[in-house]
Amino acid sequence: MKFALIFQNDTAAFLPELFLAISLLVVLLHGSFLGVSAASLYTYLTPSMVRLTSIILFLSLILVLNNPVESQTLWNSIFITDHLATWSKIIIILGLLFCVLVSEAYLFSARFRAFEFFFFIISISLSLCLLISSYDFLSIYLNMEFLSLIFYVLATWKKNSYFSAEAGLKYFILGSVASIFFLFGASLIYFSMGTTNLGSLALLTENLNTFSPFMFLGLICTISALLFKLGAAPYHMWIADVYEGSPTIVSLIFAVVPKIAVFIVILRLSFLSFWSFFPVFWEDFFCLCGLLSLFIGCLCGLGETKIKRLLAFSSVGHVGFLCIGLASGSIEGVQGVLFYLFMYMLTAAFLWIYVLHLDLGLTTTTSFLTFADSIGLVRSNPVFGLGVVLMIFSLAGVPPLGGFFAKLNIFISLVDASFYLVAIFAVLTSVISAFYYIRLIKIFYFEKNDNWFYFAPISKGASLVLVLTAIIVIFFMLSPNLFYLLTYKIGLGLMI
Repeated sequence: MKFALIFQNDTAAFLPELFLAISLLVVLLHGSFLGVSAASLYTYLTPSMVRLTSIILFLSLILVLNNPVESQTLWNSIFITDHLATWSKIIIILGLLFCVLVSEAYLFSARFRAFEFFFFIISISLSLCLLISSYDFLSIYLNMEFLSLIFYVLATWKKNSYFSAEAGLKYFILGSVASIFFLFGASLIYFSMGTTNLGSLALLTENLNTFSPFMFLGLICTISALLFKLGAAPYHMWIADVYEGSPTIVSLIFAVVPKIAVFIVILRLSFLSFWSFFPVFWEDFFCLCGLLSLFIGCLCGLGETKIKRLLAFSSVGHVGFLCIGLASGSIEGVQGVLFYLFMYMLTAAFLWIYVLHLDLGLTTTTSFLTFADSIGLVRSNPVFGLGVVLMIFSLAGVPPLGGFFAKLNIFISLVDASFYLVAIFAVLTSVISAFYYIRLIKIFYFEKNDNWFYFAPISKGASLVLVLTAIIVIFFMLSPNLFYLLTYKIGLGLMI
């Protein structure tokens, strides 16, 4: 028997990741060889890098869709492939493809000539695909660190900006502390159970009646580290400063892409490995983090005048909704969380592209985007202005947009689980947070600007992404069954 046949299925299931790893070398060589000639001839390398990166991501998407192995553990149970991993990879790669399509005009305007940005984009897709498929604490930790190191570099990408350096340093220090907590928690779980494999932990904890305090402490440390990556309260200290100090295209990637991968890991830990802890531990923990996130997200955003910081605190509030959805512990809760995550990613992508569009029109590189920079947008581009307003309404949860149905699913799962007070608190915070969304709309339509204003034209790639995201969110009510069935199928794949 040939040794290669033992790992034939593993290699076939891992083709997208292998392709992305080889593509990293291709992009690096392409940029290195052409970079010298481009610098000497004063030509511009970004368009060719955009095309190459888009082709690589598109081909990896096809490989994910045509995966011959449906559901199986891989490489000695360190990784897993299933419906949850496949669909999550599709969403991640599409999100990064959207980011690449909108990046060209911004990189040209901000004078970012380095081809390494696209190398990092493919590295992010590789690390997120590996993180989604991780089935062991060690693989989760290594892939989280792989992702974090890329984000630390991207946050400091503006070399001439003091705020970008501050954002990267703050993210690096706090992210390192979170990594220490994750390792400490994983070591405590290993000390209690003797294994770090998620499948083995599920079997070992299935019929346990008494739980070691080390297990609880280990779980608190590991899940806290993961919630830090999401920016959930009380681990949200970094999020506003990092979003504001980083280049806008990097903030777009931070806000849209990695959330689903981290939530998949949390779902695997809470609903697969430690399902037996649900009435005892998970309900209280997720409720506490969710309520804190909702409270901080709605209050801290009220006094903000800078758009990036407002979207950062809005993100904290929406992560709170996702946390309380997990607290219900039911298949409806998982479906609600996945559906909410999908809708939030689409809406956030649209709004961050709008922020990117505003950033192109800034005359100085050091100034921050404030609400005043939005004045005149509706007059210069009425259709785009209307789209932004509808997306803001969707974030606020106004019917009949997609955001309303996403929140409704979370409320239904809470009521089914008899969490009436949590549901009432979530409704109240949603109403309060609607105030700062409406204030932004008021500035759009009713404020007058005494000075001349200029908005850069929207590129073709950004237009395509804006139209696709807007159609799904605004016209979701016409055909909602596809997304409901998809999220329900993914949730069932996790439970089985």
